[in-house]
Amino acid sequence: MVETNLFSRQELKHFASRVRERIIRATCRAGVSHVGGSLSIVEVLTCLYNGILDINRENLFSRKRDQFILSKGHSALALYSTLTEKGFLEEALFEEYGFREETILGIHPELGVPGVDAATGSLGHGLAIAIGQALAFKMQGLDHKVWVLTGDGEFDEGINWECLPVALRYQLSNLVLIIDRNHLQLSGFTEELHPLEPLDEKLRAFDWSVEMVDGHDFPMLWKLLVRVKEYRGCKPTVIIAKTVKGRGVSELENKVKSHYCNIPQEVAERYLGVLADE
Repeated sequence: MVETNLFSRQELKHFASRVRERIIRATCRAGVSHVGGSLSIVEVLTCLYNGILDINRENLFSRKRDQFILSKGHSALALYSTLTEKGFLEEALFEEYGFREETILGIHPELGVPGVDAATGSLGHGLAIAIGQALAFKMQGLDHKVWVLTGDGEFDEGINWECLPVALRYQLSNLVLIIDRNHLQLSGFTEELHPLEPLDEKLRAFDWSVEMVDGHDFPMLWKLLVRVKEYRGCKPTVIIAKTVKGRGVSELENKVKSHYCNIPQEVAERYLGVLADE
């Protein structure tokens, strides 16, 4: 059973702020993009890695624990920042991100990085990988869950829709899909490019258990994740996390450019000042 009072809202908020600072500094230092999609999932990762997932320093490379798959692999910096803040990645390794050719920290998650459970990058495949892992757990009688985080633009990929009935067919109640519903993708707003709404009704049509939550509201998010963690029914679960791309930096929030922009040093300092004033 998940403890419901491991961290206070303020502690989670401070953790998330430190993760956001890491994301901005590393984006600036490495000269890479995808900052917006990294910032939008910080609260979700903060909750998952502070008590929802049964992960610790001793089982980082184990398959006999909850597994987490970041299907939207272009947001790997958010995962690396979270793992570093937890002490799972060494600071020296984190500093290599996007800087050294020989680093194991790829722009997308790579196996071999402590705490990374799947190599992702080609959008749409994370859910398929998660189904395989969840089915394996079920066949082995292991009481672990597989959590997979996708982008909403990622649902342009047909493989995700093909996966939904497969997961139901095998009654993978140990599978949790989290959709980062920030309404933006590389080239614009999802509803202008490839409309998803009514997304919740479409997912319910596949007979999944569907939940919706403010992806930045710690009390509501934590409460829901605990309930889903303890669920022992027969359906897979999908959580539509309503988020804001570029969350925490007003100049980037809900902006298409946050998907691909780089951050110069002087701009990074301004962004960090905004975070410090929160």
